[in-house]
Amino acid sequence: MFVSSPIELAGFHLAGGGAPPVSDAREVLAGRGGPGALREALAGLTDRRRARGIRHALASLISVLFMGVACGYPSFTAIAEAVAGWDREVLAALGTRRDPVTGAFVPPSASTLGRAAGLVDADELEAALTGLLAGPALAAAPRPAREGPAGAGKKAPRRRRPRAADALREVRADGLVRDAPGHPWLDPAVTGDPGHLPAVRAVGVDGKERRLAKAGGKKKVHLLAAVAHRSGAVISQDRVAKAGKANEISHFRPLLENLPLAGITITADAMQTQREHARWLTADKKAHYLFPALGNQPGLYQRLDQMDWEHTPVTAATTDLKRGRIETRAIRVLPAPPGLDWPAASQAILIERYVTIRKKGQWVPRNCEAVLYITSLAPALAGPADLLALIRGHWRVEHLHWLRDTVWEEDKSTIRTGNAPQVMSALTNTAIGLFRLQGVTAIKTETRRNARDPRHAIQLLAFQPG
Repeated sequence: MFVSSPIELAGFHLAGGGAPPVSDAREVLAGRGGPGALREALAGLTDRRRARGIRHALASLISVLFMGVACGYPSFTAIAEAVAGWDREVLAALGTRRDPVTGAFVPPSASTLGRAAGLVDADELEAALTGLLAGPALAAAPRPAREGPAGAGKKAPRRRRPRAADALREVRADGLVRDAPGHPWLDPAVTGDPGHLPAVRAVGVDGKERRLAKAGGKKKVHLLAAVAHRSGAVISQDRVAKAGKANEISHFRPLLENLPLAGITITADAMQTQREHARWLTADKKAHYLFPALGNQPGLYQRLDQMDWEHTPVTAATTDLKRGRIETRAIRVLPAPPGLDWPAASQAILIERYVTIRKKGQWVPRNCEAVLYITSLAPALAGPADLLALIRGHWRVEHLHWLRDTVWEEDKSTIRTGNAPQVMSALTNTAIGLFRLQGVTAIKTETRRNARDPRHAIQLLAFQPG
């Protein structure tokens, strides 16, 4: 933070109140982020509420909702109940209404929060929130996990027992090893770190539906998001099929259109493996792609499947041994076949994934799968270990969806009026992104910490990544 009081700074940026001290304002302008831009963006949101009877500023209500989400509350009722117990300093920072008679700060009700979320222009809000995160999220390297409270005692290192999975590891006379029966025999020289970070930056694209938002005859709410691999922050989100028929394919380009993607690799699921997407990314956006080749592109799949993978050696592999699970991933890479009718294709990839789990005290093979990929990345830009890490990094999108379902109970949420479902997802994405940019790994624990002391979450209102 750049000021001595985060309450004062947050109140300046989001509540639309008076100017902060001159010295503090100068420090903010000289700082890393652009919190003033967020205030301007929220102030510019279209207020669709009827002028008669408005008591709370729209920016204040969005601030309250964001604070509630940062505290882990999944509904308007839960947020309103929590806000009613917050002290005057927090309410002042949020810019809540003051009673003209008593001067006391009046927290908004659940119905007021719900109406505001339903009426606000969701696309404007998405642009205000994710637009400010895009730069830091794309440029940021993963931060180390946040340390515990100052002064907390450290436990003495305990003597660890050998992992049960180590007993399955086999070594052949020729030096090849495998970590479980049924897994491939690998040269230890190609086995690398599962946490390897490629030099090339990447963004994953995938969609998620809010399942109960269509209850009561409402329209389906399906959201397509772009997530930075390194930071795990959402840098763009768009609602699929706002009107009429549409799907994730037709929203791929609008989702990424305004993002600075030069030199960045886009990963996606097989639905987005489209020639036009590949052409647009490489020719118009000067970006790269890394797409799976499955049955929706039979010609591409057939050409890649016919390549000599059997005699192509594994050039990179990783093995994870944790939580009763052994997972081996191996990659084989060949130049794209000549004459392939696919824009800017450079390398063809075969990923093999083997999983063994511990069940009722026994190690049981769970599955073995192979997936083909095509990429515009040249070998000089991304070697086998980098390609393996980029494909694994797409899991960041799935983890985002998992967090929204487990921490904020999104799949159980019955919020379905107007734009409210998308607004709540946008605020949740923003909170997760800021948590991750600050090095927070235990997201649920962080929301509980904020709920115990809302002042701790006020720093997020200044929109500082760290």
